[in-house]
Amino acid sequence: MNEPTRQDEMLLIDYLLGRADEPSAGEVRRRLEADPEFRRLHSDLQNTLKALGRSADVEPPEDLVDRTMARIRSARQTEALLVQQGLSRRGGWPTFSLRELGAIAAAALLLVAIFVPAVRQSKSRTLLNECYSNVGQIGSALQTFANEHHSLPASAAQRQRWLAREQEPAVSNSVALFRLVRSEYASPVRFQCPAVGGGSFVAQAGMVDFPAGRFINYSYQHAMGSEWMRANAGVSLAGVARQMAILADATPVFCNGRFDRDRVHAPVSDNHARTGQNVLYLDMHVDWTEQPTVGVNGNNIYLAEGILDYSGDEAPVNVTDSFLLPAYSFADASSSR
Repeated sequence: MNEPTRQDEMLLIDYLLGRADEPSAGEVRRRLEADPEFRRLHSDLQNTLKALGRSADVEPPEDLVDRTMARIRSARQTEALLVQQGLSRRGGWPTFSLRELGAIAAAALLLVAIFVPAVRQSKSRTLLNECYSNVGQIGSALQTFANEHHSLPASAAQRQRWLAREQEPAVSNSVALFRLVRSEYASPVRFQCPAVGGGSFVAQAGMVDFPAGRFINYSYQHAMGSEWMRANAGVSLAGVARQMAILADATPVFCNGRFDRDRVHAPVSDNHARTGQNVLYLDMHVDWTEQPTVGVNGNNIYLAEGILDYSGDEAPVNVTDSFLLPAYSFADASSSR
């Protein structure tokens, strides 16, 4: 193995384990966008680490302290009994004082308190980086699609309703993204945020959408009809492409086929425990953001500009309005219950 390759491996391993500082992480993200060999190495290491880390985190039991102290009391009683029988410290039977046992128990509890959160934090960072990689690869697929079709993928349906209600079925916005799967621009697994999971599937002939909501964890720009998708190729958006969000971790405002009014004023995606979201922009770069107001001129990427109440047929109010719809919509009102 040559030295540059080894250095790339060490850099990517630190990045995937969440140990890379910001300059190093920035270098990795830039090279993932520009260097196919580096992306392949990243994918190989990511799969290897994923295979090694399949076992779930072991949570400390809630009654750990009580059980530890019970063990100490039991040891003390046993030691007293041995002393009464003249067996204490005789014939090679080691015993410990209460103080020694207490010190051991305290050390064990301290290790649990330090080690378990550190492991959890490291795994969370790894999942975030894997999600970042997924979003970037969806961006590459969107770019390839746009180069060949002169537009981003959209839904061909004429209906504008993306949340169902009585007697009015919805069109799932994810139909547009499924075109990337159907045309083999992207694998179905890329649409699974690693922090959420849910499984994958094999695309079959005749499928026009993801088979269920658990198979897609990312929200995409409103794609009902083709007006906005045609406009995105024009010069009107060239100057704001770096600020125009078109995809991100799933919207928190519309969940399970319903509008959640309580989440309007401070929505952050649930994918990463409400710590933020990975966001893909029209120039196809990806950023991690801790707030939703990261669109053009501070536009909230999960809401149509200026609209705080939704019935399910709203659309972006202008060409620079990011409005990321639910990753997947229920087909009819009865199925959302």
